Amino acid sequence: MILLVSAVREELADLPGHPVGVGAVQAAVAATSLIREHAPDGVVMMGTAGAYPGGPAVGAAVVAARVGQAQGLSVMGLGYTPRPPAPIPADPRLMARFDVPHVGILSVDAISTDAILARRLADDWQVEQLEAFGVAYACASAGVPFTMVFGITHRVGPEAHTHWLTNRVVARRAARAAIGTWIGGSA
Repeated sequence: MILLVSAVREELADLPGHPVGVGAVQAAVAATSLIREHAPDGVVMMGTAGAYPGGPAVGAAVVAARVGQAQGLSVMGLGYTPRPPAPIPADPRLMARFDVPHVGILSVDAISTDAILARRLADDWQVEQLEAFGVAYACASAGVPFTMVFGITHRVGPEAHTHWLTNRVVARRAARAAIGTWIGGSA
């Protein structure tokens, strides 16, 4: 059984899944509980995300190849993380089920609205998403394969929130279409 999760119920619409909440910590705790409760063979997270400069187009769906975590303060040189966590690779078999581009997804503590920060975070990453690392960490800790499918709502930077508001419906549909194709193809 594959467990489907998202940050919020609205992202799932009529798909059978569970919300894990907003933010990496809340998502990690909820995903850990869901994994214990359901003992899935794998986890697929879906939802929306932003694209870094040079990343995928707004409205596109993407699948996670690996998930990392960064602190804006560290990236800007205003602080440091003594032992930053290593990126977590997604499961190749789960990734292969989705016919959309495979990208590196970086989780941050807050949606990045500074252009300089966005350029620095984009180094080796294509997509920004708040909950991804929490879910990836919960899966890795439990030994459960995972991947993630996100619709791109915005370019990371100063207009992120406005563009998220404008494009979230289209991006959610793109992610659900990719998930729906997979669910239909796995029946």
